[in-house]
Amino acid sequence: MPFGKLMDEKDALSAIAECERLITVGDVVSITALKNGLKPKLMIYDLSTERRPMDQLSSMLRSVEGTQVRITNPPGHIVPEMVLGVQQAFKRVGATKMRVDGEEDLAAPVCAALAPFGSCMIYGMPQKGIVVVNIDAKVREQARSLINSMEESN
Repeated sequence: MPFGKLMDEKDALSAIAECERLITVGDVVSITALKNGLKPKLMIYDLSTERRPMDQLSSMLRSVEGTQVRITNPPGHIVPEMVLGVQQAFKRVGATKMRVDGEEDLAAPVCAALAPFGSCMIYGMPQKGIVVVNIDAKVREQARSLINSMEESN
């Protein structure tokens, strides 16, 4: 469901180089951003990728200044805690590191629906590349529409 444009790493880094408010959703893109000297406003990760632990990200995060938030979000769901955590991250002055126990698979549409206009978001598509999203009114509406169309499951 890419909201943005699928790119290789080099092109994605070039596309977000001037971004003032960067959001990373996923462990691999968070590592990529940090390795390249970028300072995301919000990083959402679960410390695993394709069922493998991401120890490298865990150690890198220790040197990143920001508020640490930990939430629980089951796969295929968007829980209120996720929405609230993202909303609070955008209100905070510094960076937010949001660790998700469970799965961050649907954090991208939440971020797209709530991020201030002009924000940039990146998330990974395994084996394909990095999706770069520039948050504007159209993207926000698409994200909100997607979220609203999801069936609530109990």
